[in-house]
Amino acid sequence: MAEIMTTERLLKADVTMEESRKIERVLRRNNISYFEKWNLHTGLLKFMNFGKSSKCDIYIHVDSYDKAKAILGE
Repeated sequence: MAEIMTTERLLKADVTMEESRKIERVLRRNNISYFEKWNLHTGLLKFMNFGKSSKCDIYIHVDSYDKAKAILGE
């Protein structure tokens, strides 16, 4: 399991691909950097099943956390 640095905070967990695209657009428009950690199956299944049942966690920098929460209305 990859370690997340302490300067990153979880913004949203278990987000579908459609939701992640919407959130991505909002964050990019407001110049907030982020990264997605996808929870995929291993091997060939992840390529065949990507987008159907895959979920991701969206992380952002601690300095932008409050701004991102306010923009997303949470």
